Parts: sequence; structure tokens; C-alpha cells
Amino acid sequence: MMTVEELDASISILRNSGHIDDSSTFHGCCIYEPPKEEVASWQSGDGLDRRLDLVVRHKGEVYEARVSITRGEVDRWELVPQVVPRVGFIELFKVMDACRNDPQFQKALNDRGIQDPSKVQIDPWPTGDYGFGFEDGRRVQRCIAFYRPNPSDNGYAFPIDGLMVHVDVDSLAVLHIEDFGTWPMPTERGNYDVDSVTTDYGPIREDLKPVEITQPEGVSFSVDGNEITWQKWRFRVVVDDTEGLVLHRISYTQDGIDRPVIDRASLAEMVVPYGDTRPSQTFKHALDSGEYGLGMTANSLTLGCDCLGEIFYIDAVQMLDDGSVTTTANAICIHEEDFGIGWKHTDMNTGDVEVRRSRRLVVSTISTVGNYEYGFFWYFHLDGSIKLEIKLTGILTTRAHADGDDLTFARLVAPNVAGPIHQHLFCVRLDMAVDGNENNIVEVNTEPLPPGPANPHNTAFAARETLLENEHSAMRNTNSTSSRYWRIENSGKTNRLGRPTAYRLLPSSTATMFAAENSPHAQRAMFAKHNLWVTPTDQSERYAAGDYPTQRNAGEGLPKFTANNRSVADTDLTVWHTFGLTHDVRLEDYPVMPTEYTGFMLVPDGFFERNPAIDVAPSQSGHCH
Repeated sequence: MMTVEELDASISILRNSGHIDDSSTFHGCCIYEPPKEEVASWQSGDGLDRRLDLVVRHKGEVYEARVSITRGEVDRWELVPQVVPRVGFIELFKVMDACRNDPQFQKALNDRGIQDPSKVQIDPWPTGDYGFGFEDGRRVQRCIAFYRPNPSDNGYAFPIDGLMVHVDVDSLAVLHIEDFGTWPMPTERGNYDVDSVTTDYGPIREDLKPVEITQPEGVSFSVDGNEITWQKWRFRVVVDDTEGLVLHRISYTQDGIDRPVIDRASLAEMVVPYGDTRPSQTFKHALDSGEYGLGMTANSLTLGCDCLGEIFYIDAVQMLDDGSVTTTANAICIHEEDFGIGWKHTDMNTGDVEVRRSRRLVVSTISTVGNYEYGFFWYFHLDGSIKLEIKLTGILTTRAHADGDDLTFARLVAPNVAGPIHQHLFCVRLDMAVDGNENNIVEVNTEPLPPGPANPHNTAFAARETLLENEHSAMRNTNSTSSRYWRIENSGKTNRLGRPTAYRLLPSSTATMFAAENSPHAQRAMFAKHNLWVTPTDQSERYAAGDYPTQRNAGEGLPKFTANNRSVADTDLTVWHTFGLTHDVRLEDYPVMPTEYTGFMLVPDGFFERNPAIDVAPSQSGHCH
């Protein structure tokens, strides 16, 4: 994990070298990750050169810097032409103020009966690429507005529809205001705090008895810096300002040997495309990871609320765009959970019963991006399986509704308030290392056999395997009708029955992006057109939509990575898995959304000689009846 001192030192080193001045801004900072061979050869006691990678905007140009904190030197200062860095949070608040203070915008508010712009909530959105000439060569945010009669009110209950304001991030000039007309202002509050719920919806439930989770003998995991060890699992965690929670060097210890499973697991990008054709909605397709940063938006988690039980927390530090450093306390939550029955059998002949409880280690972060909350929960199980579950909650972004308006692309959630249809599509990057770095990926489909001598009763079905040999053949989508999954295997390592050791990637059935391939949405987020991509591991290929997804980035990321159709057979593989939800809004999603879930699992497939949870001890708890 980066420290406050290291971030401050990086700024000082750059300043002392003459590369930056007081006008420079900062748009990304992360730990430099050395080549895998260097990491693999490192021994305890070897020297460590701590280096940070920064994205710096200086005199209107974008530079990538690498700074050695250990040596106090700048190792790299390289101009990156024709890219737009992400907008920082200090910049975003300045954009909001510029919008509120603009006379034309204030006039448009007055025309709608709103006299006080301080009661207007401004939501800046990334612009995408819609061909507005006045945006060329500029860093731009498109702002939509909501009314907040009181500071604590839910602004999304009062959308000010029909206005979109284009703001230059650098000059803070309002470039253009689009006014599409007026809609009636809703009159119902949509507040969700305890006092408002009591006032607006009735009494709070008082019949839920407390659930207390205690571990009187302490937890079963240990944390050394950012290295976590639990029940034969070992891995490291960091919060990256772009990717959020990143796991490194995940391994399982068997007979005293650490067997690698994944070298690096991260969220490589996500996209939230909207399907509504109203002008205030149609442009929306935020790339939340690359355009805002999931680490930059990480929450400070609170005991008993975000996590429940005996908790260990890890802080995270981030660099803001002005070069100042902020600490997010309790950014990572680590705890254990009971997870029901691990395995059980009742012997019908003897009446003997054997049952073992399952347990899992939970490593989580939660990011707030505008109106939405995204919880990223990595689960490690006693049976050798790994799961990523993403929990989605927060508040719908809304549009106004008048009687007679088309509701093809939205659902009413309150009088004069509608929620547009949209998707949440996530792309996870898994640098696999199943028993080593030389892996294959095999697609498995279960198919019925045709009628014939091999299928005399027309009941036969079998799993068919296909080796995916190159990048283009590995562009695949899920298929629930064939129970499709993918197996990442090490052909050079075999189990006791002679099969390659492997892990299965078990996808959930998920849609890909519905926007047409030639649309601005799809062109900037082509990763969302396939559920599976596979590439030879290249540490410079980290982000599914490219390094600089802000504004014009058509074709960047995975389409460019896979253009040469490289071999992915018997090599160091990176698996990119896209999954998510289509959110056809329902009334119950308002005023605040119940949590929805999406994710995938990685389960051992011949990696172990038998059920790895066979050695779990029977439960002794007094609560087990």
C-alpha cells in the first residue's frame, strides 16, 4: 500500500527536478509493479526500490512519470500526446460551481420557477464522443440538474429535466446549454433517512431482534502489512486509485507448498450505458473505473454497518488532482462469515450423519460513484473456490415525466419521476497462474447426443471441450442452454488421475451491451460486447477500455490488445471476464435501491486430489442444534 509520506515525496521529487510547478495537476497515482520475473526472483532481505507511477497534466500536456521514492529520482517523464486525463474531484466541484454561477443557466432555472441556484444539485457526467464541435480540444463535462429544497433532501426525487450544460473543465466556461423544454416539477419527497421514513412512510420496524457475530477466540486469519493468510490461502491486497481493490499473488498452500492460482485480480473497467433516447439521457455511458477511479471513490467503512463481525480494516491513501493527499480510513474490510453447509451426508443404512459447516473469508471495498454504490466482495472458501460478488445499491438517476410522455425506455417510480433503463457491465482482469504461468483455456459446453446407437433412449448428454488457441477464437459469450463454462488449465501439471490441474470460470448468465456496435457507447466500451476475452499476459495491458478512456477513445483497450490475434496456448494467460446486470427499473427501486447482486466463481477442477474441505473439523458451537 502507498503511504502519505511516499505520495508527498513523489510530488517533492518531481518539483525539485523541474518537471512540475504550482499549476500542474495530477490524474492518477499507483505503485509501480515490477515485471513478474523480478517479483518471482525477489528474496527476503533483497533491496526494494519503491517507485510510483503518476499521470501529470502540465502546461496543457499529459505526462507519465515514474518516481523512485527510494532513490529520490525521476526514472521516467514521457509526453503522452492526444489523450484526455480523467477529471479530478476538486475539478468536478469547480465544474458544479461554474454551472450554478452561469447567468444563462440561472435564467433557465428562473424560467422553471427556481430562484435559488444554491438549491440545485449538479451532476457532472463524462461526455463520451457525440461529435460536438465546441468540445474539440477541450476537457468537458456535461451537467444535468436536480432540485434540493433542503440540503438533506434527495435531489433525484426532483429532476430538473430538459437542461444539459457543457462546461470546460480547464477554463470553467459554460460552452453551451441545451434546453429541451420543461417538465412538471415532482412534489413528493424521496428521502430515506430514518426520520423521513418515519414521517413519510410509517413507523420503523421494531420487531427485528439483534444478530450478534462473535469470535471469542479471535479470528482465523492473520494480516502482515497487506498480506493476508487464512486457511491455506495467501494473497496481498491494495487499493488502486483506478481499479479499486486489487488482489496479488493468490495461492493455496498444500503440503507446505504455495500453489499459485491467480497472479493479479482487478476490475479492469466498467460501463453504465443507458438505453433512454431522451436528450438528457441518451449520452450516458460512464466508464466509472477509468473516468473517475474506484479507489478514488472508496468509502470509509463502519463497523456493524458495511461489515459485520470481528473486523480487520486497512486504510488507503489517494492523491487528489491538486497534489494533496487524502486518507480513506477503513477502506478495506476483512472478516470471516459462516456460509451454511459445506458438505453433508446421511447414511440411510446406518443413520450416521456427517456434516461440516462452510466458512469464507471476505475482503471488500465499497465505492460511491455519483448516485450509485458498488460493493466489491471477494470471497475465499474452504473448498478452494473463489467468488467475486458485486453488490449494487444507491439511488437511481431519474428523469422528469409528464402525462403522455413515452415510457418505452423508463419506468415510473413516483408521480412525475421515472427511472431510465440501463446496464451495469463490469470487466474483471484475471492474470491467471494455475500451478504456474503456462496455462491453456478450454471452453466446455454440455450437449445432448443425437439419436442413435450411442443414445438408445434419447437421454444422453455430454460435456464437450474446445481448446481456445488464439485471441480471436477466445472472444466468447455465455450460453446458459449449454451450461457453458471455461477451464483454465496447466497442461504441464497433472493430478493423480492424469488430468491437467485446472480452475473453472463459472459465469452467471449475463447480457452483453445492447447498444449497437457502431454506437458511441459500444465504440468506447467494446469490452462489453463479449463475456470472455483472453490475451497473453502483458503488464502494460491493464485497462479494458484503454489507459485514457475519457472522451474520445474508440477502439482502445481490448480491441487493440487482440488485433494481432496472438496465440494463447500454453502461455502466461490473462482472462478478461465481462458480466453484469440489465436494470429495467421497478417501483421497489425507489427512493433507494435494495441491493442487487452480480458476479462469478472460480472453482477448482482437478486442482486438488479430492474434496479439499474433507479435513474441516465438526462444529462444536453451542448454537449448533
